[in-house]
Amino acid sequence: MDVEDLLAELVEEEEEEVEEDEALAEVFRLANRLIKLLNEIKSYEIREAASLTLIKELVGDDEVLRGLATKMLQDMSYGMDDDDKYVS
Repeated sequence: MDVEDLLAELVEEEEEEVEEDEALAEVFRLANRLIKLLNEIKSYEIREAASLTLIKELVGDDEVLRGLATKMLQDMSYGMDDDDKYVS
């Protein structure tokens, strides 16, 4: 591999990282908008169902994400997410 190939590969990797950063920023913007919309729903049952459906769609069949989501929900249920000294 010559220098030109290495430089081309580095530029390509940098472009991929920028694209990922942009995609992640868009995900955060959309997530914040979605949370605001969910909070505007007056019916607790509908808000709960929509939230759980969203979690299910995001987690899918990924067992690691499912475990993380389960642990996060447990921490929230027991009020541990409010404790600054608690480490999950």
